[in-house]
Amino acid sequence: MKEKAVLETKSLNIFERYLTIWIGLCIVGGILLGKIAPGVAHYLDGLAITVNSAPVVSIPIAVCLFFMMYPIMVKIDFEQVVKAGKNGTPVGLTLFVNWAIKPFTMYAIALFFLGVLFRGLIGTEATDLVKMPFGLDLPVGAQHGAGTVVLSDGIKMLEVPLWRSYLAGCILLG
Repeated sequence: MKEKAVLETKSLNIFERYLTIWIGLCIVGGILLGKIAPGVAHYLDGLAITVNSAPVVSIPIAVCLFFMMYPIMVKIDFEQVVKAGKNGTPVGLTLFVNWAIKPFTMYAIALFFLGVLFRGLIGTEATDLVKMPFGLDLPVGAQHGAGTVVLSDGIKMLEVPLWRSYLAGCILLG
């Protein structure tokens, strides 16, 4: 058993072997870059595709995600994917877990952390501005769900409790 572990360690290249260290160095490098040259962050934010002055797709993040996923994608044997898809049990189980169980567990986890543990840190009066749903045109001051329509920089936004905004993000982004 020990020989197998040694063999697996030898088969890893230097990047794979020290991945945790590389991630830590990247985090530290990003923090230092943000402190030393804050203009870089503003420049990268400017490279986003925007709709109605709201950033929709960050091109630098999209490029980095592509290079992160590409090596994995080229190793996929699509014949095996089709073969796996023909067996209904794993596909059905995955769909059931993702659509029937995961939303409720994510809601429970978010409610526990944001509604119980961090409620004192966030406070009930803290608010966040979020974009109004597409096609919704309510007057300023109107209520929509948990939010109130406000005018921010000439754009109608919903002012919602901060904890509720985070809770929705946890549920939607999982």
